[in-house]
Amino acid sequence: MSTVITDNLTGKTATGNVTITAENNSNTFSLQKTVAKVLGDLQANGGSNSAVSLNISSVTDGSVGINTVAVTNAFSAALAVSTQLTNHDISYDRVGSVDNSSASSFVTRMYTGSGGDLYDIDAAHSIAFFGDLA
Repeated sequence: MSTVITDNLTGKTATGNVTITAENNSNTFSLQKTVAKVLGDLQANGGSNSAVSLNISSVTDGSVGINTVAVTNAFSAALAVSTQLTNHDISYDRVGSVDNSSASSFVTRMYTGSGGDLYDIDAAHSIAFFGDLA
């Protein structure tokens, strides 16, 4: 097995086009599409832990359980983003959602469930957004 040590990967056909072959040698995937373009650790009060944030220019506390995340480098289009959201407390009655209808800002919502209804709740959570940047 060989080891490649490098500071820079550049596609041969196109600068931003690097393809990786999976372990079974038959499936390939585009490296640039699988790398997170936004990472954030959002606090319950609407702040962001800048030590672990990537491509976030600001976080605005909209109201209980709602944060608007503005990104420094926008995505190629609205709805072109795949998101992951993880809750940071031990309560299992939490759910989160991300509105990705903009290319440059995203609204995260945290809810708690009770009796079949959802209520906004302030809860710290992490986000990761994937997709093509503009």
